[in-house]
Amino acid sequence: MKKAAIAGIIMCVLSALALGAFSSSFAETPKEAKVFKIGLITSVTGQMAPAFKPMYDAVKPTEELINRKVGLTVGGQKYTVEIVAQDDQSSPAGAVTAVNKLMQDGIRFLIPPMFYVTHLAIIQIAEEGKILRMKAFGLSPNEVNPKTPYGFGTGSNLYNVEPCFDYLVKNYPQAKRVAIIMPDDPGMNTALDLNEKAIKKRGLQMVFLERFKMGSEDFYPILTHALAQKPDVINMPVSMVTWSAGIINQSRELGFKGPIFAPGLFGDINIVNGMLDKKYANDLFHGGPDVLSDKMSPLMKELRKAVEQAGQPFIMDSMLSLDASYPLLQAVEKAQSFDTDKVAAAIESTKTVDSIWGKSRWGGKDLFGVNHCLIKPVTISRIVNGKVEQLDFIQQ
Repeated sequence: MKKAAIAGIIMCVLSALALGAFSSSFAETPKEAKVFKIGLITSVTGQMAPAFKPMYDAVKPTEELINRKVGLTVGGQKYTVEIVAQDDQSSPAGAVTAVNKLMQDGIRFLIPPMFYVTHLAIIQIAEEGKILRMKAFGLSPNEVNPKTPYGFGTGSNLYNVEPCFDYLVKNYPQAKRVAIIMPDDPGMNTALDLNEKAIKKRGLQMVFLERFKMGSEDFYPILTHALAQKPDVINMPVSMVTWSAGIINQSRELGFKGPIFAPGLFGDINIVNGMLDKKYANDLFHGGPDVLSDKMSPLMKELRKAVEQAGQPFIMDSMLSLDASYPLLQAVEKAQSFDTDKVAAAIESTKTVDSIWGKSRWGGKDLFGVNHCLIKPVTISRIVNGKVEQLDFIQQ
């Protein structure tokens, strides 16, 4: 064979080997990450913004933490998670505009408004559009029920009622007469019903019940009537920071020295504590976390660091996006699909799941008629001598 021919054959072989090596290397190169978008609606402006804007402020740190620590892989493809936030302007009309905008952008998964009224406004639209909603940290039967197959939530404060009353009876055995003070909101009727049942179950007596208008700041008239009934304890079934601080300070000013508690949260307990006259900051507890506690999960601690590095204070509402998105991403990954019907089915077939509170389980049929509520460990925290203390988690 001529030398030229042999040289040609060798070149062909070497070229083939090189091409094979190149092709093999290319096949093993990770695919470029695609984007999976989760919608979020919260109050950035309007009267509810002071309560719910921190959820918006924590979006970017939450995104960064999810993509660094949690991730999402579907069909062998890695996805970058993006949270797309919209302002509901603290109104039902604003919430409707926001959900329509997200749907027009092709977003099929949503963290809906925390505020009950604005969430209700979008449920029918979202259900008709097969938009799977994962509400964070608070849920009522009007938001999730057998008629809302795409509605889910990462916990309900309704499950805090029994543990909080257990704590009351154990630590304040002398407290027999209960005064209930709560906002005038029909969405809280289930909470009231469960509190009344807890009172009766333990042989306590409800001696007062009154509702105040949303946005109230002056509680003296209600408290004057309440204290005339000689209660041993004041119960706020559901509250917010400004209401909690107002009721605590004003009741103490009027001479009430008994325990005050909120099974459905005071709001962020550290903020409430900072708004109290220090001589009144005692014998207070609620069915919620101290998110600054060393007892928080590693993921929560990392989120706190990320939020604070972004120049924002870390409060309870800062963790709401992570609270909702973490189990949602696990469901998408289990379904290996972005079809909301398949993801809903994946949730319904799942027994246990990781949450930012530890091992949790899907349940809720007893209160919601469907197992669309994450039953997570209950966190009770209290204020003692002006300091916030986180108690141990109670597994449900």
